[in-house]
Amino acid sequence: IDRAKWKLLSFPLGNGQVWTYEEPMAKLEPREGGLALTVDPFTRKHDQVHMFDDPKQLYVSTRPFPVSPTGTTVFEVEMGAETYRSNAEDIRDAFAGFITLELATGMVFDFVSTGRKIGAIYERLLIPGITDEKTAFTYLIESPFAGINTAPGKVHHYSVRLNPEERRAEWYVDSRPFFKAEHVPVATREITLGFGLFTLKPVHPAKGSVSIHGQGGTGVWRNFK
Repeated sequence: IDRAKWKLLSFPLGNGQVWTYEEPMAKLEPREGGLALTVDPFTRKHDQVHMFDDPKQLYVSTRPFPVSPTGTTVFEVEMGAETYRSNAEDIRDAFAGFITLELATGMVFDFVSTGRKIGAIYERLLIPGITDEKTAFTYLIESPFAGINTAPGKVHHYSVRLNPEERRAEWYVDSRPFFKAEHVPVATREITLGFGLFTLKPVHPAKGSVSIHGQGGTGVWRNFK
């Protein structure tokens, strides 16, 4: 990891405490011309806050990248994924992700993959002082008719195209359209990029976190642009 470009994402919890998206036994290694991150099994969880429970290990860029106020700005990467002992029919159970995030507004335009399924995440995080229960949302979109065939470890080219002037976001896989969101609630100005391993299971009101059950995963990323 180039520490000048990437850092583990952390959030202050108050009382001098910080929540860091980091797994104690994570393994980093070069693979296929890029960086591979393996966590097997997942252990990181949070019993109260969904946005702390989801990422198991998450790196973000050390600086944001500007989004042109006119026209389309494109963010892209090549990514492969493989998961272990997870529910292959449920993306939320374990996945690798390409993160496209505006921290100031909570807007998220992500790509995720299990190595068997690919999905897009269109989201506005619930962040006190920025959003509330009415303005926050999360959508996980699969596109079975996009004509994208994937397999564990197979690397695809992913791109997210943002047009704040027209309040539009578009997701492409291998140059094929995957999903489009119109009427994005805010005009994005700058994007923080990221990558990591995740689950996406709501925190149970009585049981707390239900996101881990012995599953794990590997993600490979290269050629961020």
